[in-house]
Amino acid sequence: AARLAATVSLLEEGLVQRAVEVRILLLAFFSGEHVLLMGPPGTAKSELARRLARLGGPEALFFERLLTRFSVPEELFGPLSLLALEKDEYVRRTTGYLPEATVAFVDEIFKANSAILNSLLSLINERIFDNGAARQQVPLRCLVAASNEPPESEELDALYDRFLFRLYVSPVTDDGVDALIAAATGPRLPSSREELPVTIADVEAVAAAETVKVPPSIVELLRSVRAHLAAREPQ
Repeated sequence: AARLAATVSLLEEGLVQRAVEVRILLLAFFSGEHVLLMGPPGTAKSELARRLARLGGPEALFFERLLTRFSVPEELFGPLSLLALEKDEYVRRTTGYLPEATVAFVDEIFKANSAILNSLLSLINERIFDNGAARQQVPLRCLVAASNEPPESEELDALYDRFLFRLYVSPVTDDGVDALIAAATGPRLPSSREELPVTIADVEAVAAAETVKVPPSIVELLRSVRAHLAAREPQ
């Protein structure tokens, strides 16, 4: 518990009014889920994702990309291998790209077009990437996506559903302006690769633990929460 609290404190350092977001990102990383951050520009969405990448350790790959309506699959999944094309094989060189990332940040994710969408859905949901004739497992632990606006078409609904955690990140309120100025003019932030008390090894140990038996009282509570959230969904 002490190491976890220390990790939260380090991830929060220099940020203002982002305690909930940091904790949700940490929970998502431990549970192997993905996070969607909605909100206007300038609300530290990308900085939150970069800090989460520190949990992966110095050897883990952090991948970051901003999408536009004209983005092509090569920007996310890597360029086609020219050597493979000479052998009539359609294979991508994925080194340094999303299929090999442990933590990823994709900004303006709802601008993904149909050429990107199918591969992205499989990669997020099933942790697989079809590279030519081969299907490869990807090491992705958590993808943090951001958008300034909700999805505008039905084909993006499936992508929206892939995110178990969805947060609206609001601008800092008037009460936090003093702290925001102090953070901006204070000592520089710690290195993005500074070691954290909690590491990927702890996360993997939790994942390898035996399945927890959920008591009926918790099942009933989850059922109530599900019904409550369903009632709040816009019709």
